[in-house]
Amino acid sequence: MNLSRPLLKAIQEMKFVHPTPIQSVTIPVALLGKDICGCAATGTGKTAAYMLPTLERLLYRPSNGTSVTRVLVLVPTRELGVQVYQVTRQICQFTDIQIGLAVGGLDLKVQETVLRKNPDIVIATPGRLIDHLKSTPTFSLESIEVLILDEADRMLDEYFAEQMKEIIKQCSRQRQTMLFSATMTEEVESLASVSLSKPVRLFVDSNKEVAFNLRQEFIRIRSDKEADREPVLAALVCRTFRGTLYGLNVAELHGNLTQPQRLEALEKFKTKQVDILVATDVAARGLDISGVQTVINFVMPATIEHYIHRVGRTARAGRAGVSVSLAGERERKIVKEVIKRAKNPVKSRVIPPDILEKYRQKLQKLEPQITQVLQEEYEERLLSKAENQANRAEKLLKGEQGVKRPWFQTKKQRKEEKERLSLKDTVEVAKKRWVTNEVSKVALVQARLAKRKHKQKKINAVKDDSFQSGGGGKKRKSNFADLVDTSQKNAKKLRYNANFSQKMKNKNVKKGSKGGKSFGKPKQKKKR
Repeated sequence: MNLSRPLLKAIQEMKFVHPTPIQSVTIPVALLGKDICGCAATGTGKTAAYMLPTLERLLYRPSNGTSVTRVLVLVPTRELGVQVYQVTRQICQFTDIQIGLAVGGLDLKVQETVLRKNPDIVIATPGRLIDHLKSTPTFSLESIEVLILDEADRMLDEYFAEQMKEIIKQCSRQRQTMLFSATMTEEVESLASVSLSKPVRLFVDSNKEVAFNLRQEFIRIRSDKEADREPVLAALVCRTFRGTLYGLNVAELHGNLTQPQRLEALEKFKTKQVDILVATDVAARGLDISGVQTVINFVMPATIEHYIHRVGRTARAGRAGVSVSLAGERERKIVKEVIKRAKNPVKSRVIPPDILEKYRQKLQKLEPQITQVLQEEYEERLLSKAENQANRAEKLLKGEQGVKRPWFQTKKQRKEEKERLSLKDTVEVAKKRWVTNEVSKVALVQARLAKRKHKQKKINAVKDDSFQSGGGGKKRKSNFADLVDTSQKNAKKLRYNANFSQKMKNKNVKKGSKGGKSFGKPKQKKKR
């Protein structure tokens, strides 16, 4: 590839040897300055695919002494923004390119200071970027030359559609736009039609299949054994996937944590200070953590797409991985879909009853401690909330009341948008349910007709015409009645019928000899 020496040196430092399929097709097209609509599965190296040609372009930017923001990268989540920021810094470590990060949960004042300097690249989430556009002086998007929309399908899932349209509206029209998505939905197509101009479509691999080197396992949870999920999980992490660990070092990642706490948990997991990361769907998309060997789904996700994203945290970049999912009776449909799509055999894991009982008893003994920990966490949240209110009151007393930050929508518009989106979701769910019901009805009718078609007809030993409606008159007697009737009248009748038949036969023979030729022996004349 035609890349400059600083980038090639950084690639060598990062120990990249061969480009992935999405990188090999994206980088040459992006270097030509064309708009790109790319679709590739999770874990295929999309970040380097769009960052390398972008940095190559920035190396030849005009140096007239004024700093201008030329590249904007939009990402759906804070953690993904931090990850893209770290990867970009690694790639441009031997250049003088400046990078800024603007995501929610981090210090606003620090971000404002960075954005006032107009860094060459800004990596941001949509909400925080609009906040800075409205509130940070000297920062604008008028000089944007490259716009990158990463994980576009996730951004649209998070109701960022209006915010993204507002950001695209403020960007320069003379720009190169690259849109990347794991799945190509109707919403993504609509966004591409608005933001891209004559794009080159690169469909390497849609995110509809799990990695080829992923071993999928399922543990069945029966309807009356839902309480066994915790003992099953304890048995898995303590016995099956423990390896050489002594004890369990665990970190948590969810929306109730502050952003520094979330980043700290991720860093501990990446640096292997903790062995297990308990996370919500916050960690289901985009995060690339090397060395993840196993993903355990405590509860199966709602859709097959979410399942693919979850298990995509392991078996990345050609490495092997294992996913274990606890599936209840209500989740059998999605399990069947996974098995149907799987290219490799899917295994069913069974935990012995004595092991379950052992960990069930252990968890029961730990219940008082767990209750105490939950109570402490609740009190800590209340204390943090009280401290924030006290700090706000202190600022009000000192006359340091913060200026209300503007937004591109009024409260009424935001409320209407939320109602419209929630109504749209409800209608779509109802449509899917109606389609499912109609399909099931058609399937039942087809099954009934097929059953009727292959059903054997009634077998009759003799032809039975007794149930056919006649033209009137006396009812016919059964044939068996004539055989068992031994009366004198019936005997005369049978004798008469037999004689009558013999007479008619003889009569027919005589008629035949008179009217036609005789085929028998010629009659001999009697000698006188």
